[in-house]
Amino acid sequence: MARQYSARTFLRNTPNDLLKRYFEKRGVRFRVSWIVAHETDVNWILGELERLPDALRSSIDSDFRLINDMACETGVLALLDKAGVPDDDWSARFAGMRNNYERAFWAFLTDPQRFRLAGCFHEMDRYGGWRRRFVGVHLEAASDDESLRAFEQALRQCYRRQGRGRFCHVDYYLRQGPERHCYFAYPEDYATTELGYDDDGRFQSRSRRAAFELIFVYRPEEGVLEIHGRGGKKQMAELQEIFCTHILGLERMPDDEGRVPYDLSVLKDRNFPFKTDPEDRIAAVEVRLLRLDLPSEPGQRGRRRIVLEVTSRDHTGDALYRLLDEALNTNGLPLHALHVSEAKMRFTFEPVNGERPKTLTFDLRYPDRCTLKDDPHDQIARKYLRRWGIAHD
Repeated sequence: MARQYSARTFLRNTPNDLLKRYFEKRGVRFRVSWIVAHETDVNWILGELERLPDALRSSIDSDFRLINDMACETGVLALLDKAGVPDDDWSARFAGMRNNYERAFWAFLTDPQRFRLAGCFHEMDRYGGWRRRFVGVHLEAASDDESLRAFEQALRQCYRRQGRGRFCHVDYYLRQGPERHCYFAYPEDYATTELGYDDDGRFQSRSRRAAFELIFVYRPEEGVLEIHGRGGKKQMAELQEIFCTHILGLERMPDDEGRVPYDLSVLKDRNFPFKTDPEDRIAAVEVRLLRLDLPSEPGQRGRRRIVLEVTSRDHTGDALYRLLDEALNTNGLPLHALHVSEAKMRFTFEPVNGERPKTLTFDLRYPDRCTLKDDPHDQIARKYLRRWGIAHD
């Protein structure tokens, strides 16, 4: 989700020297001199922007929204990510800047390609709902132009059957720590009609074809392919096959019979030892929700479930398991007969520099859904899900 944008707030927090540099680069000349302009007086800038042609003003507004989206802690961390970018002194430069607006705007002006790369990583780090499937460890992931063009063509053919996908573009990036091969695909979506005004102020409807986004991430150490995008099980299976054929060079999809990406059964054990390493500074691991599927009764149609959840106010580690005991006793159900189909977990990290403890809450759904994202704390959680036998390669 994009950060809330206000032009007035954005301009007030951005140094005038960067704004001056940006507008000069775009060939925009203002009537007021930047020399006499006060840093926090933005009314005159807004007034000057109103004088610009609609197309130019819209383009400037689009740039400012992109920069605003990166003007936060996670956006700055993405800008400092060295994946695919030569080492430099950006960290030292950022330390001397007054806020994240200045850091993001400076990066946008200094290295547009790196800014775009960081924007992709920042977006990827905020997404949950990944579909996970084992495809094979340490496979070679193609990134040459010929393979990417073949991948684009296969995605176009896939979506052309749905009446869209006439065009498609794919970007490839490599991330480290751990190694991830990331492919951002942008197929053409269905046409939409919007009401609006042209440059002469005439009210009219205009048709446009936007792109939608698919993200493919191959993790060679785990042998896992993760996909984020719209579509049901059949659609995801086709996308997995396209990726494996054109990027991983497989003749057919590997057999994953019996492989379950997420096995939540260990979470039935209230005494399960969530052991962690001291360097990861994890203060607590809690199970906050369990969805338990009950065995079907003869002649009964439909699925029976029990959902147990503790509120954020109850911080005792066994709060959910006390609810579980109560449910089992009330219904006379044997724990071994219940299948855990969904869980919510929470990691609490030790505070740093006197700040409030950071918490990370995420959902797991049998067999292949997880709302973990891709930022550093989420990577720590991913590591332990594998170690505890919840996530399988």
